[in-house]
Amino acid sequence: MKSILLFVPVFLLAFSSATSAAPSGFKDHPFNGRAPSHASGVSTFHVKTGDCSSVKYGDGRGESDCFNGNLRSRIAYSRFAKLGDSVQYEFEIFIPSDLRYSGGPNRRSLLEIAGWQRINTIKNHIHQMHLDSRRGLTFDDTVCIRPTEFGKWHKVSVQVRWSMNADGIMRVTCNERVVVSRTGRTAIPPDCGQPGVFQCVPELQRPNEPIQFQLGILFRGFGERGRREGLSPAGRVPPEGGFTIQMRNIAVKRISFR
Repeated sequence: MKSILLFVPVFLLAFSSATSAAPSGFKDHPFNGRAPSHASGVSTFHVKTGDCSSVKYGDGRGESDCFNGNLRSRIAYSRFAKLGDSVQYEFEIFIPSDLRYSGGPNRRSLLEIAGWQRINTIKNHIHQMHLDSRRGLTFDDTVCIRPTEFGKWHKVSVQVRWSMNADGIMRVTCNERVVVSRTGRTAIPPDCGQPGVFQCVPELQRPNEPIQFQLGILFRGFGERGRREGLSPAGRVPPEGGFTIQMRNIAVKRISFR
């Protein structure tokens, strides 16, 4: 893997000692069913049954999180990336040791804690980090933090050159351990369109649209849409008490690969 050189400007996301506002450079997600709390350098995300937004997405489909069964408590980075940009995304995460959720019926857990997606589009999700008590924290399908490691803080770093060509670079480290390292196209994931890869439809990809980074809980649960489609709620409802995670030391930096 090529080495990298960090250069300014560097956007370190500072927290005040006690504030209700999102970290610098971030904003609370407009479709939150429950707002995150931010205090003493730590962002806490929590959702439980009923924490959904009825605000329609505004893309003409008439859908909302409540209709789709989504429970959301997230922040979104205000500065978008585009093709050709090289960016490092970092954060530390605390996952409670008593998390009890096996991930649901799909290939990847329905509980997501980070994601990269294009705005002004539908079904243009690029990468997600998933969480459950069976596989742990994963970057797409790759294990980052094992369930036996829950109950303490862990560092995650994602370095990427967004590209549709051979010059793309993707490098993911968890506690300084490299778990993903590849080159080539990064603006559309290699498994886009495969079964179990949610919200990525090859023919709808618009790689020139801006890319947004989101952190926090998005649980793709069971709602009216699922009932209409005849889905079972098994694995699609949160455990009693819901889900809680915490994050700190969030940083987004422009980088240069060389």
